[in-house]
Amino acid sequence: MKTMSVTDTDLLGDLLFGAAHTLWGSRLTDDDLIRLARITFKEQHFCIVRHWMMLDMMLPETVEREVKAQGLTATILYSPLTVFDSEGTHRPGETVFSAYLLDFDGCIFESQDTVYVLAGRGFRKFASVPALQALRAYKDAAIGSQSLF
Repeated sequence: MKTMSVTDTDLLGDLLFGAAHTLWGSRLTDDDLIRLARITFKEQHFCIVRHWMMLDMMLPETVEREVKAQGLTATILYSPLTVFDSEGTHRPGETVFSAYLLDFDGCIFESQDTVYVLAGRGFRKFASVPALQALRAYKDAAIGSQSLF
């Protein structure tokens, strides 16, 4: 009997192109979102993103209990397109991965350290730890190849 192995390519293909639940973020323009977020989140680090995906992480029970004990949900935000970051942590066009979800309301995804304003259409789906690791490795490899030019 032949054993099956899942490659990073398989994991990425399913994560990026597999079935997902479509969600809508804000339909405002980038300039309007920046202006509104500056007023609304004066004292908080905020980041406006597009082409986003909420990833409900499939974690071992012990890890998930630890996450919940901190008042968090095992959901992270991935976006390959930062529009604006109030602290300049991420430049426009950069990829962002959030920490675990603290609160979600409409087009606002809040982690412990950042408020993310979700712009346009996005998706929500389940993701395994190996799939997230493959996505981070892919992002890191893409950044490394860009520095060659």
